[in-house]
Amino acid sequence: MTNGPAGTIVTRYFDMWNTGDTAIADQILHPDWVDHAHPEITGPSAVKHAVQTTRAARPDLHFTVDTILSNNDLVAVIGSVGQPPHRTNSPGHLIWLIRLVDGLMAEMWTYQQNQPSR
Repeated sequence: MTNGPAGTIVTRYFDMWNTGDTAIADQILHPDWVDHAHPEITGPSAVKHAVQTTRAARPDLHFTVDTILSNNDLVAVIGSVGQPPHRTNSPGHLIWLIRLVDGLMAEMWTYQQNQPSR
């Protein structure tokens, strides 16, 4: 499911958020990293702090990756975020678009796919 080296890097990113192990941040994030959903958090050091702070506040937070599609330095991820095992508070699927530079995650955009009304 990792879909090549780029998919592996992105999978490690979500694993970092799920486990709280930020030791890998410098290995997977470009020094100029920016998440456009959170532009105040730039670079690996800021991401490490964000992971630790977020996990302290929400230890049950869990990212689920359903699909990864990659083409060289561009990766699309479909998944969700919530609390396992049922993620009942999940707003629907999230779509992350990621650009890699020199084999490291450099930018990410997040889009929400809302659940259809019943």
